[in-house]
Amino acid sequence: MGHGNTSSYPWGPNDVCPGGLILPILDERLWPIKVRVAVYLFTLLYFLLGISIVADVFMTAIDKITSHTKKVYLAKELKPNGSDVSLRPDQPEVIEVRIWNPTIANLTLMALGTSSPEILLSIIETVGHHFEARKLGPNIIVGSAAFNLLIITSLCTLSLGLNEKRRIHDLKVFLVIGAFSFFAYIWLLLIIEVISPNVIELWEAAATFLLFPILMFFAYATDQNWCGKSTEHNTHQLDLDLGQNGTKNKFILNNGKIDKENLIKFVKNVKKYSGITDADAAKLAATKLIDSTHRGAMWYRIGAVRRFTGGKQIEPVLEDHLRQVYDVIKKNGENGYDTLNHKPPTLSQNDETKYAIIEFHAPTIAVNENIGRFPVTIWRHGNLNTKATVRVDSINGTAKEGEDFVKVKEIVEFKENEEEKEIYIEILDDNKWEPDEEFFLRLSVVHHKDLSVKLGCISIMEVTIIDNDEPGIISFGKRGLLVKESTGFVEVPIVRTHGSDSEVSVKWKTIDESAISGRDYVGGEGEIIFKDKEVAKILRVEIINDMCPEKDECFEIKLFETTGGARIGNVNRIAITISSDDDFDSVVDRLMLLTNINIHALELHRQTWAEQIKTAMTVNGGDLTNATTLTYVLHFFSFFWKVVFAFIPPAAVFSGWLRFFTSLTLIGVMATIIGDLATIFGCLIGLDDAVTAITIVALGMSLPDILGACMVTRAETHADEAMIHIAGSIAVKVLMGVGLPWFISALYHYSHGNLFEIPSTRIGFNVLLYSVMAILAVTVLMVRRNTAVNENSEFELVTKSREGPYR
Repeated sequence: MGHGNTSSYPWGPNDVCPGGLILPILDERLWPIKVRVAVYLFTLLYFLLGISIVADVFMTAIDKITSHTKKVYLAKELKPNGSDVSLRPDQPEVIEVRIWNPTIANLTLMALGTSSPEILLSIIETVGHHFEARKLGPNIIVGSAAFNLLIITSLCTLSLGLNEKRRIHDLKVFLVIGAFSFFAYIWLLLIIEVISPNVIELWEAAATFLLFPILMFFAYATDQNWCGKSTEHNTHQLDLDLGQNGTKNKFILNNGKIDKENLIKFVKNVKKYSGITDADAAKLAATKLIDSTHRGAMWYRIGAVRRFTGGKQIEPVLEDHLRQVYDVIKKNGENGYDTLNHKPPTLSQNDETKYAIIEFHAPTIAVNENIGRFPVTIWRHGNLNTKATVRVDSINGTAKEGEDFVKVKEIVEFKENEEEKEIYIEILDDNKWEPDEEFFLRLSVVHHKDLSVKLGCISIMEVTIIDNDEPGIISFGKRGLLVKESTGFVEVPIVRTHGSDSEVSVKWKTIDESAISGRDYVGGEGEIIFKDKEVAKILRVEIINDMCPEKDECFEIKLFETTGGARIGNVNRIAITISSDDDFDSVVDRLMLLTNINIHALELHRQTWAEQIKTAMTVNGGDLTNATTLTYVLHFFSFFWKVVFAFIPPAAVFSGWLRFFTSLTLIGVMATIIGDLATIFGCLIGLDDAVTAITIVALGMSLPDILGACMVTRAETHADEAMIHIAGSIAVKVLMGVGLPWFISALYHYSHGNLFEIPSTRIGFNVLLYSVMAILAVTVLMVRRNTAVNENSEFELVTKSREGPYR
């Protein structure tokens, strides 16, 4: 076996593999080797899943700690020379900025959060084995660094679509952190192979560990531009103006809270699109706020962990129609419409819905009893680029099938781009007087897995059998209607009585009273057409909700000028009264409440134990609407870990610090068990600890980083978050994961008069190989950045066709 030593027991033969700090907890000597291999492999993978989840909890505590803010008063005006600021005491503007500098936060708590399993495993393994050098921990650090720089960088490039590229915006910070991460490995190689071969002296270990605070100092100095050109204005003032705390969210936020006036303005613009309810507007507002907030690599890593564990998603999930509206809002700016023309952008018919929508042409028709057979029109709109199938059935009313009409049960098939179909209905004439009778036609969808079909509003048609062959009299169904301003539209019924023969039409126009067209409603004029046998139509008028409390207003609609021999009835004018909502403040408060609920649902952490446990026990964090079959499967496998770690104190307790230390302790326990599992598993299959560390364990611990880095690359406009986090985590892992345990061990051996020995063959070759690969990788990135072929970008997916390269 690869280890060459055994574990002793009070009785019987020794075990073929050494024991770890905790494992084995059972006597496994009589187990078949294949069974032990399978058990240890499954348990190792399951604990790697568990440590990813508890690391997620740990990082939510870090997010809570680093999100602490302070209030700062900003001047609204600069003096003409731009060198000083003058605060207007009559209207001071207060914003909240984060206390933690983002660069320091990334290098300390955030990088520590993503690297904590590897660092703690290296520390515990060294200390737990009598302060002697071990293979597993340091080699996991090297393997994880290789995955970070080589594999994750490559996958980030592949995650981009065509015509997409990402460029490092703050190159100086990246170069400082990258130089330290590279120098850290060169330093390891020097102290292992050159300066004092096979021995780590106390000063070498101390220097390795002290490189970490030196790195923080240089990174902070570069971030603050201490060595660059001095800025024209006050540096601190400019930092605040540039939005370290996300001042671009000002469209909804004010002083860190949802501002009522800005929310009303946003909702008014969103409601220019038809069919948007208050709940939809609140969801869009929350989505806009969350998407506009700057997110770091840690936020995306948490999202990646929750994605492959079936947990609560941290990104908004919008229905199809809301996603289409939101995409238009993002494309056309903050207001979501053309601010010059003050018109909402129109959605094309194909954008409006992905479904083929089928309905009758009219809700009601009337036919003579002696008509025999007559056509009924069924029309389709929405997606016309597909086939569609519906069924038409008749339903008895006062008219009975077999006595007054022939039963209808017919399948109607629409071909691609076909908009209308006609079916024929047969009326039975019984040659005796009867009052008017009616029956109904009903549409239903014939489901097919390849067809996307929905029924429209008029899925049931009323057919009235009458004894009249006149063209009819057209009038409004009512003399007045009352509609609330917030409903968005009013449906005005227009009826045709005393006959329905032939096609007729009537014109209409709106008349302003206290309500003004263009301000309170969308008025105008038009024409309503009644086809043969149609007896009812609906005129839809849009109501403009200005989200302002005001008195009731009204306007009128008038019918005039008929065709086809029809006449206008007595009710030729209708008054529409627009009623202001009963309590304007309650409507706005409800919008603010709905927006807050949507934002709260996407928070990284919960406020109470009850919320944590409920979220952990439910699929997709309780959002069953957007849960898929895969989500249920992932939730099943990770259920145990999620419930166990739900008992960790919430982030609201002691500002996240209790959660921080509790989860850090659990990560240490999990890392110790993973170290034992990896060591015994490698022994059982004949792998050296160094090989096991660089392959299985390093890959398992780096998987959340891979997914998180790909997500942040796609979501952000620059490559800074991905690349700086990759370089920073490499530096932190080496300087903390190797420097700290070696410093502790060197100090221990120095106090006992011994030397801390580490055979160079264990890690020296791996460090040398990684250093060569790192030089090549960074060289490729810099060449890509400074050549015109890649348009000066680090991340870019390029493909070629006959026309040439696409970037």
